[in-house]
Amino acid sequence: MTSGARYDGTLEDGMAHQLRRASQAVNASWQLRSGDLTPPQFAVLQILDERGSLDQKTLGALAAVDRSTLTPLLDRLVARGLVTKNTDPDNRRRQLIALTPAGRERTALGREQAQETSRWIEELLGPDRLATLTLLLRELGDAGREQ
Repeated sequence: MTSGARYDGTLEDGMAHQLRRASQAVNASWQLRSGDLTPPQFAVLQILDERGSLDQKTLGALAAVDRSTLTPLLDRLVARGLVTKNTDPDNRRRQLIALTPAGRERTALGREQAQETSRWIEELLGPDRLATLTLLLRELGDAGREQ
């Protein structure tokens, strides 16, 4: 694939295909370091650690996890004792999600594992290319929310 090439109909030049391959590589690296926690689960734990208790809708938006995925994800985290899910006393239709002490410990370990994955990518690409990639991926992810 040539740099800046337009999609010519071949799989090798397909941007979506290359993004999927990159995602698989990063997820494989993550799983080597953190087999019991998925990247979306870590995102949820990290947001709760940074922001405190949140309602389920806000948490899903901040973690970029849709509602149909978030509910079973939270159920698994509750079953593992990493978060609690309680009805909001001010609005019984809302669920409030909070970290448990075990969840805080797992989040701290997850941060170390995320840093190891980031170091692997930085070793592969170098700091400048990693910064550019991160900026471009953030821009693409933000644009996806606007569609």
